[in-house]
Amino acid sequence: MLDKVDQYLVLARKYRPKKLSDLVGQDEIKLIIEGAIRQNRLAHAYLFSGTRGVGKTTIARIISKIVNCLEISKNREMDPCDSCENCTSIDKENNIDVIELDAASKTGVDDVREIIENLSYKPVSALKKIYIIDEVHMLSKSAFNALLKTLEEPPKDILFLLATTETQKIPLTILSRCQHFQLKRIEHEDMLNHILKICKNENIEIDKESCEIVARCSEGSVRDALSILDNVISRGVKITVDVVKKVLGLSNSDDVLELFKYICEGDVIKALEKTNSLHVNGVYYDQLAKELNNIIYYISRLKIEYDSSNLGLNEYEIKSYLKFSEKMEMDIIIRLWELMQKYFEELYNSYDQRKSFEMIVIRLCYVSLIPTPFEVINEKKEINAKDYSSSSKKNQTNDKSNESNILQTESKTFSQNLVTEQKIENNLAIQTKIENKNIKSNILTQRSEINSNIPTSNIINEGLITKFEGIIEILELKKQFYICHQLINNYRVVSLYFPKKIDENGVLELQNIDSTKINNDILWKISKFLEDFTKSRWIVTIVNKGGIESLQEIYDRRKKKEIEKFSKIKEIKKLLEIIPGSEIVSIKNLKDKN
Repeated sequence: MLDKVDQYLVLARKYRPKKLSDLVGQDEIKLIIEGAIRQNRLAHAYLFSGTRGVGKTTIARIISKIVNCLEISKNREMDPCDSCENCTSIDKENNIDVIELDAASKTGVDDVREIIENLSYKPVSALKKIYIIDEVHMLSKSAFNALLKTLEEPPKDILFLLATTETQKIPLTILSRCQHFQLKRIEHEDMLNHILKICKNENIEIDKESCEIVARCSEGSVRDALSILDNVISRGVKITVDVVKKVLGLSNSDDVLELFKYICEGDVIKALEKTNSLHVNGVYYDQLAKELNNIIYYISRLKIEYDSSNLGLNEYEIKSYLKFSEKMEMDIIIRLWELMQKYFEELYNSYDQRKSFEMIVIRLCYVSLIPTPFEVINEKKEINAKDYSSSSKKNQTNDKSNESNILQTESKTFSQNLVTEQKIENNLAIQTKIENKNIKSNILTQRSEINSNIPTSNIINEGLITKFEGIIEILELKKQFYICHQLINNYRVVSLYFPKKIDENGVLELQNIDSTKINNDILWKISKFLEDFTKSRWIVTIVNKGGIESLQEIYDRRKKKEIEKFSKIKEIKKLLEIIPGSEIVSIKNLKDKN
């Protein structure tokens, strides 16, 4: 009995490809290598990278056989004969000219120096001397440096074949000296067909659904798939879906879907009961977390109606996931996915996986009960608008709010009165002095009624800015846009005096932000405009200091305050949390056309 056990060869080794045509899922790389050999354009160094079990070392061994085969076939695949002396010795791993090194155990510069010293010796029996260095990223920095020159210009009968799972750890100087091939994970359909083919060759009775589970759990690794298949066969019973799931520690898909349903409904008690039931039946918590994450992924794929043929799901599972996708909004699905990614790390680092997973379930249940910001905004749009409006009115007694109200009220009143007068007389230049006094009187009266509690200095400054804004608005009505732009962006108001009598002069003192650029033409135009408007002479001058802020600086400050206030609203805050890196850049009031 022991002899039989000793002679057994695991499926992963027994069915390891020996020809390029036997490789699974690496068609593009096969074509490139075949073309290079057929056209005699084989490079002196190749680097094969990719995840576990995709064929890196296998391809290196096949190339070594093709290069050294004494009777290579001339068919399209360029396959080795597998019968000559070189092919046989390479398969048995006893060819003296094909040296396979494990860089994980030989990492030092002395090991590389040994390779370099042996390069001067010609091949003994093979056509080329080949060095296969597996897990090459494990070499030390000094070992890589020692290999550089040799890897760049090796003797003509030397071939380097490197394999690694972590390309990022290999120096760029090494990468640039190799032809690099990135091996991809094996597609689900290719993996399924490969497993079915092996089961047929081994006379193993297994249904397609069981093979699909094995293929899906292998995560694109042929070695993992065949190792799982070995474990399933070793059970010594008829292979069914339940047997495969027990071997893998998987649960029934219906049970996991039921757990996911309780989580979506927010039923914490039933969700925890189902979790405990699954664990008692042999399901591991980390595997259960993966299955929940897979469900979220499958639902999202079906939600966007993307091709589901490569998901490895049967018709029943697709129908079940479709039902969830029809009921769930995409923002809920995305939220669950992002949370599960965070919870995975907690689960693996936890001292007690049971407690950690139960807390994950509890948190997911409560998260699923919380409406999304989009739902809240859509359902309570009118209520929020009313609340926001009423709260802004109540805050009028606050100093900061009152300052803002001064600016808004005075500017609005000033401009409204001016627009009304323009409609009546259709010419601002012929307005009388009395009308201007009435406008000014109305502004000051409203300001004193609203802001009796604001410090005097603030009232003076804000009143000055408001008057200046009024001048800007008049200029805009007169279509003096260039002057408006200059006053808003390049000047700060220092003082502004409207004449009370006809023989008095108006005064406007400005501070130029950029003292090197003083436009006297603009100053004359402002003076002329104010004179036409008030029927009094105006003196517009530039001073070196004393300016408060430019209007643009004031507008930016107002905008910032408004955004800060708006971002504190509960629903908006949640919306910003959902979209990573998002921020409010502007706020606009949209009027309903109806």
